[in-house]
Amino acid sequence: MESQLSTETWTQIFNYLESRADLHSCLLVNRLWCRIMVKILWEHPFSYNMSHEKFKSILKTYLTCLNERSIERLEESGIKLIMFNNKKPMFAYNEFLRDLVIDSIRFDICIYNLINESKEEQKIKKINKKRRNFQEKSEDLKDIRKIQQKYSKEGDLILEELIKLICSKSNKIRSLSVSPCNMMDYMITLLKDENNYYFNNIKSFTINSTSKVYNSYELIKVYELIFALSRVSKNITHIRVNNACQSYQSELGDSLGILLNSQTNLRSLDLEYLTEPVYYEPIISKSNIISTLSDISFKNINFGNISQKSMNSLIKLSQNLKILKVASCLNCSLLCDAMKQCSNLVEFTYETCQFGEDLDFLLTILKSSSSSLRYLDIFWIRDGSNDNESLLKRLKLINCISEHCTKLTYLKLRRLNSEDLFSIWYGCKQLEVLSFFCNEHSDWDDSLEDLGRLLPCTLKVLKIGHWIEMPFSAMALESFLKGCKESLKKLEIYSFKKLCKHSEYVSVLENSGVYYELIS
Repeated sequence: MESQLSTETWTQIFNYLESRADLHSCLLVNRLWCRIMVKILWEHPFSYNMSHEKFKSILKTYLTCLNERSIERLEESGIKLIMFNNKKPMFAYNEFLRDLVIDSIRFDICIYNLINESKEEQKIKKINKKRRNFQEKSEDLKDIRKIQQKYSKEGDLILEELIKLICSKSNKIRSLSVSPCNMMDYMITLLKDENNYYFNNIKSFTINSTSKVYNSYELIKVYELIFALSRVSKNITHIRVNNACQSYQSELGDSLGILLNSQTNLRSLDLEYLTEPVYYEPIISKSNIISTLSDISFKNINFGNISQKSMNSLIKLSQNLKILKVASCLNCSLLCDAMKQCSNLVEFTYETCQFGEDLDFLLTILKSSSSSLRYLDIFWIRDGSNDNESLLKRLKLINCISEHCTKLTYLKLRRLNSEDLFSIWYGCKQLEVLSFFCNEHSDWDDSLEDLGRLLPCTLKVLKIGHWIEMPFSAMALESFLKGCKESLKKLEIYSFKKLCKHSEYVSVLENSGVYYELIS
């Protein structure tokens, strides 16, 4: 079998394995599989959630890949790490890197810990013990400062050689995610080198903030990195700004606007923040990205102070939008004029606590994209009130979906009543997947039999969720399944309370002939 399949074919097969444990098992089968597995495992070693010790082990492996010149430079500076005594690794692991994630919490701390393991460990422990016992002397404090200062210089030198190693094959890297850290300094230096074009094949770029406020030094470095990247990386397709700092948001937006304007094939833009940002203003208002951008995501953004210039840009941008995601944003109703142009929208995801405040925003999008929309996911956390105003708003939303979103193939909603399904199934005749949570206050037993008979013939997968107790009886479920089993292929029931294997519901499902899953 091995000789009949090419390396490329085996690689495509193994890429379907999601578990690192499975990949490690395949690594031990034979030499061919070993080479393929090592390449796959080391494509994005810094992206996994892992313990401090595992991350430190990966850094050790990378440091063994340093060339002779880098090792000599470190040793001339008095740095002789333990791993330099080991034999050269079997593979050049840095050549496999495709997804680079750089942050100060892991890189800086692990580097300093590696130095700790190699030099003056006992001395530091002795001094720290004295400090804990409040027996410090002035000379001890001086020693601590000297060690900290020395380790800082040594750590920076190691980080510099490490980033050189990574950048030497950076044109193979496809995804770059950066948080403010010491390694940024050396990345910027290399990116400014006009004789080299590092990271020129980046497809995805993410800028993160690990703190609420950058200090002035970090801010300057973030600017420089973004400016330098705009010179060498012209084919980025996805840019994500995550948790921008409260201070200097406008300046950050200016630099990101330059990066966006330098791109020739930008497809997706994610803007995320926690409170009331203004950084999206220069990004949207000054960016010339109308022709290519088709996917945009807003998260935790307040549009209360949006300018007319940004609104005009959004109006042009919405004409080409295929995917729109809005999560936990405020004052979305102010975007109604822009959303009237979403005539090509294919996928729309919306998440909020109570959609009532943004009902006009939702209705505008659903009406304007009625001929193109195929995927709709609206999530809201209701307060449980059944007052007339809340019921009226929900009814308006359901009626709009039924009347205008007739070409939907995927629909996901929350807290529906049984009468809502009649309306949806009557209007949405092309549905293939429907997912919803039951409103426990609705009378499902009297409706399920009719709902089964009226189930759209295109609907193949039905996902029903409930909070605690089943909102309908086993007999009503049996009547529903009898009416729709010829068309329905799969039924998923989500519950916070696990169903007993011997319950009457399970018995009904097993005898229905419909494939089912119970998920708790």
